Formats: sequence, structure tokens, C-alpha cells
Amino acid sequence: MALIITATNSTNGQQEVQAYARITNFFGTKDQVQVQVEIHATEEARQAGWPSIQQQAHYVNMSDIQGDFIPALYNVLKTFTQYAGSTDV
Repeated sequence: MALIITATNSTNGQQEVQAYARITNFFGTKDQVQVQVEIHATEEARQAGWPSIQQQAHYVNMSDIQGDFIPALYNVLKTFTQYAGSTDV
């Protein structure tokens, strides 16, 4: 599971309109979880082993997570401005 978003490439400033955002790690407490997201220029770039264009960390309240944990984390991410309008893949 991942999201297709538009993201700015941190190495060259280019807009990547098919950027591939994937949760790579999460950890937390009973109250909140930190979600680490790695963003690649495209899904193909990730599969080819190219380095990410961004890495993000977000804090999510456990009370905002409804249903299956991983899909619920992606659903919460989609409420953040950076992931608004994203497409599930």
C-alpha cells in the first residue's frame, strides 16, 4: 500500500507529479504513533533502488485510527495537506 502524490524533489526542486509515498516505519505509545514516510519520484524509481526525494515524519493520535491499522494510517495521512488529493496504490 502507498499513495501517489505531487511532491517537491528535495535534491533538485523539481515537482514530481507521480511521487510514490510509502510508510516505512511507525512506532509510538498508547496515545500517539509517529509515522515515517519515504517519498520517491515514482514507484518505478523506488523499485529500481533509487534514493528517496523526501523523508517525512508525522504524529498521529491513536484516537484518529479507525479499522485495520496500516490502511487507517494511510487514511489519516490523506487528511494532511501534503497528501490531500492522493491516490491509493
